[in-house]
Amino acid sequence: MRNHRARAILVVCSVSLWPIAVAAQGAVCTQTYEKAQEEKLAGHLNAALVHLKSCIDPSCPKFIREDCARWMDETESALPSVVFAVRRDGNDLTDVDVVCDGRPLTRSLDGKAIPLDPGLHNFTFSIPDFVPVERNVLIRAGERNRMVEVEFQRAGVAVAGTALATGGGAGSVGTKPIKKYVPYALTGLGVLGLAGFTTFAILGNNQKSDLERSCSPYCSASQVDSVRTKYLLADAFLGVGIVSLGVATYLFIKGHGQTDADAGQKTSVAFSPRPSGAGGVVQVASSF
Repeated sequence: MRNHRARAILVVCSVSLWPIAVAAQGAVCTQTYEKAQEEKLAGHLNAALVHLKSCIDPSCPKFIREDCARWMDETESALPSVVFAVRRDGNDLTDVDVVCDGRPLTRSLDGKAIPLDPGLHNFTFSIPDFVPVERNVLIRAGERNRMVEVEFQRAGVAVAGTALATGGGAGSVGTKPIKKYVPYALTGLGVLGLAGFTTFAILGNNQKSDLERSCSPYCSASQVDSVRTKYLLADAFLGVGIVSLGVATYLFIKGHGQTDADAGQKTSVAFSPRPSGAGGVVQVASSF
């Protein structure tokens, strides 16, 4: 008799708990159903997929399963992915720390695509003994296997690659030390130019005086041409000297007062000697 009562109580308890379990499962299905829609509309496709996988469970109501299955297909079609190719001195690397939008994404590259939500993402690539590389990449919905390439070079300088469109990467490295000594080199060239002018001017004047005393006005053409050549060389050296010293002075002044906004300005200087050999024209052009 007691056994029959115990079985009856157990059956009653089981029957009474079943609606509660069904109601709880229904609440979970409804919650994930609604959450999946919110994440999908917000563009958080990875998070939306997590909820969609829950609401297609057979225990969920039919209309919820059908909607979630349809949304899952749409979300998977729209979910973009990226493939990272990181190289050092032309060799592929696998041990690379990749951070996406400030959060760790992966520490090892295997050539496989990584799904990401659409939008603008900031990636930071790090390997030992090299300066980390940052890349901003706009990933579009439905864009699969977007290649993001990065090249590390020996000097610790990293150059972003394909979409290897970086503005000013390795090409600018090492130019500042060179530019630092340009004014000094131009000053030396200017001094040499003035020295050459003085030398040939004196030689020309001396030879002219000798001809005036010895054969003027019946000097031969070769004698006159020799004097003219010395004067032409003197004019050329004078032009080089003046231009070099002028540019050196300009660079000294500009270097001391240059700001970041001035760094992109370009200046060109040219000297064009006159056909007659008497002097020349100095042209200075600068972008502002």
